This record gives sequence, structure tokens and C-alpha cells, in this order.
Amino acid sequence: MVRKRIGGRRGARFSKHISRLSLFIISILIIMPIIFSTSISHAQVQRDVGLTIMLEKARAAVVFIIAIPRGVIIWEDFIPNLREVGLPPAVEVSITGFGSGFIVSPDGYIITNGHVVNDFRSDLDRVRPLLIKFVNMYFKALVQATGQQPSRDDVESLTAQVFRAYLTNELKIQDYRVDVYVGVGRVVSGFANIGKLYTARVVASTPAENEDLALLKIEIKNAPSITVAKDDVARIGERVWALGYPGVVTFHEILSVETLLEPTITEGTVSGYRLKASGVRVLQSDVSVTHGNSGGPVVNSRGEVVAVTSFGIVDPSGSGREVPGFNFFVPASLVNEMIKRNNVNNVESTTMKLYGEGLQLYYNKQYRAAIDRFQTLKNLYPGFPFIDDYIASAQQAILRGEEAQQFPADPSILVPAIIAGGVGGGVGYIVFRRRRNRGSRPSRREAEYIGGGSLEGERGAGSTSTATQQGSQAQTGTKAWSGPPPGYKYCIGCGKIIPSESTKCPYCGVDQ
Repeated sequence: MVRKRIGGRRGARFSKHISRLSLFIISILIIMPIIFSTSISHAQVQRDVGLTIMLEKARAAVVFIIAIPRGVIIWEDFIPNLREVGLPPAVEVSITGFGSGFIVSPDGYIITNGHVVNDFRSDLDRVRPLLIKFVNMYFKALVQATGQQPSRDDVESLTAQVFRAYLTNELKIQDYRVDVYVGVGRVVSGFANIGKLYTARVVASTPAENEDLALLKIEIKNAPSITVAKDDVARIGERVWALGYPGVVTFHEILSVETLLEPTITEGTVSGYRLKASGVRVLQSDVSVTHGNSGGPVVNSRGEVVAVTSFGIVDPSGSGREVPGFNFFVPASLVNEMIKRNNVNNVESTTMKLYGEGLQLYYNKQYRAAIDRFQTLKNLYPGFPFIDDYIASAQQAILRGEEAQQFPADPSILVPAIIAGGVGGGVGYIVFRRRRNRGSRPSRREAEYIGGGSLEGERGAGSTSTATQQGSQAQTGTKAWSGPPPGYKYCIGCGKIIPSESTKCPYCGVDQ
């Protein structure tokens, strides 16, 4: 009878605990959709922040390139005409062009287009800008000397004569060279202060008609470099972003000088791959680019350079206008070939990694930690683009009291953690209560010591043993022990009696 009653109590307690656990799980299931929707929203924000960080890192690696072809034109048959307008017999000419590029190694190797540094397979195309400049210089001097404005026919006629004289070797260009300058990030100095830019050396280049690539080198350490995809990984329909310095922005008269020469980012999709007439593979995309974007990187959502801006389409009707949405790019495989041929170590720089870590902390509103990363970065490379803007913005946010906790909770992590913790805690609670209840009752061997009974007596009639025990208690006037004897305690793990001073159970090894 006694055993059945005890078993019934255990069953009731167990059912009670199960009911409590069930209520807890039901509560979790009720609030889980709310937490889950919050985690989805948080994940979307994190994806958006990740895209921003990726583009910010790519933007830091983009460079502004100025290329100045120079030479001295000598045309003996035309010397009398030059003297009449006050020009010397040997005319120094130069033309300034610009484009974009990006840093591919911490020690200052840069990728751009071959045509940005005036590399063309046709010799006439290479010197064409200088010949046209010579014609313009002559007519400008003529107007100043005589006041007579040349007609369009006059200009076209002299231009044709100049080209013909060059092709027949009557007109010569001596001391031809191309001076190249590089500005990193926000180039405030621009054309007015070329001396403040880096002087670049052309390491290698291929003509515009072929691969249309050039490798430059500037003297710099810890430069913000990005990586080029190992193969042509861009696929049809994939989103891509082009970065560079489009002329329509660079020379906009309304925009301030401080932000004119700052990289522009445009977005588009990959249309596929085609072949040039020369047989060179190119990538086609509708991402918007124009004059000045040439040589700039095209990146995917992982921040890899998948192509380099090369050329667009001109209206075939003869208007000379560009046709938007149909642009072509040098694919990553060809860029990698040039990098490998010249033993360039194409890696993401340490400064760029620090920049990414600092941006992540900044957008998590951990402003002090972000400033620490940015300052470490500045110690390695003081001229890192845009870094001062972020430091100033973080400092202002701290003053406004907008700093987040050091370790903000991520709802996407909290959902499984809450469920697992709740279920585990409920199960653990039941197990603990069962062990505790079992531990609070003495074992048979312990009962013999405490109450003076025997195991044989317990195996017999329970009522007789109980009556004898009660009679013995009445005769002695003492009460049976309800706990362990003095100097002893129950183990919290297995329930056995152990000395009070024990810090670990000798039976089960549980710390007390």
C-alpha cells in the first residue's frame, strides 16, 4: 500500500512538471513568430549594411588617373606659316586625358585601361590627339595675330594635311612620352594641383583594340587594395556595380570642388559575353558608365572585381552620341593574366580589412570600437580615403548618446537560443526535482541505520515492521531521524550519505 501511494505521488509530480513544460513550450510557440519576424527584418538590415560596406571598401580602392601624352612636332614645310603667327619651328604639344583605375596590391600596383594611358595598336590613333592639338594651337595663334576667324573647312583642310604629313613622315613627333598621375579616393587637388598626386610608372599595357589593359605602379605602402576574381565568375542576370570618375560628374559646374573628384557608383546586370573583332572576350552589361569610367572596376555582391570598364556604343547614325545601356568590359580572367605575368601579389590589404571591421562596428553603433579600428588604420596609411569622415561622424554620434551596447543581441541568434534554453531548462528542472525527491528519502540501507529496522523486516509485512518501529519509538521517547546523522549530509547528485566536510561526492564525483 505504501509503495503504491509513493508511486502515485511521483506520477502526479511528473505530470505536474510536464504540464508546466508544455505551457512554457506553448508560450514559446506563441511569441516565436514575433521574434522570427524581427529576426527577418534584422537580417535584411544586415544584408543592406553588408552591401554598403562592400561598396565602401571597393570605393576606397578606386583611383583617379590623369594621362598626359607629350611630344615636339617638327614640320619643316609648315615652318613659315608658324613664324607668321608667332609660333616656334618646333612646337611642344600635350593633351590631358583622364580615367579610372583600382589598386590591386598593398605596395601600389594599379589596373586601368590601355587606352587611358594612350596605348593603341594604330600609331596614328596614338598620336591623333597631339596632331589635333597642333592644329588648334595654330588657329588660335592665327586669330590672335590677324583677328581672322577660320572656317570649318579651313580647320578640316589643315587637319587632313597634318595627318597626311605624319603618315608620309614629313611631320615628325620627337620626345614622345606619356606622363601618368594617380589620385586616391577623394581627389580634391584635381587638375589644378597635379604635383600633389602620385607619379605613376607604366609597367605593362596592351592596346585598346586588344585586351585594353594597363598595369601602373606608384610608390606607396599599405594601400587599400581589392582582389580580382580568379575566373570569369559573373553570370547572366547577376547584379554588378561599376565604380569610377565619370566626366559628366567630374566637370559639373554646379558641384563643389571638394566632392567633384569622388568615385561614383552605378548598378546594372550582366548581359553576357561577346568577342571583339580581334577575338578578345568582353563582358556586356547595362550598368551605366561613360567617359572617365574607363579603367574602373566592376564588382559583384562579394566585392570581387569581375571586370574592368572598357568601351561603350556610339549611335551608328553618325550623331556621335553614346547609346546608354550597352557597355563592354574586360573580364576578370584577362585581368588576372596581366597580374600574374608581372608577378603582382593581388591580395586585400591589411588596411582594407581594418576598414571593413571598422565599418561593421560603425554601422552596429559601436562607435568607440570603430574609432579604434580607424585610428589603427590611419597609423598604417594616413591618407586612407574617407576615413576622417567616419571618425568625425562616430565622434558626433557618441556625443549625442547614440552608442549601442558592446555586444548587441542578434534576433536571428536569439530564436534558437530561447527555444533550446527553454526546453533544456524545463527538462533539466524535471530531472533535478526527481533527483532531489529521490535524494530526500533514505535508501533501504540508510533506513536500517536511522530507524533500527532490517532489510528482512522490509521484505516482510510492512505493517508489522511499522508497528514494531512505532512501539520502539514510543518506549524510548525518541523520534526517528528525518535526515542524515550529525556530521553527514546527502549528496546533491546521487543522494547518498557523505561526510559534511566533503566538497565532492566519493560515489558519483559531483561537486557539492
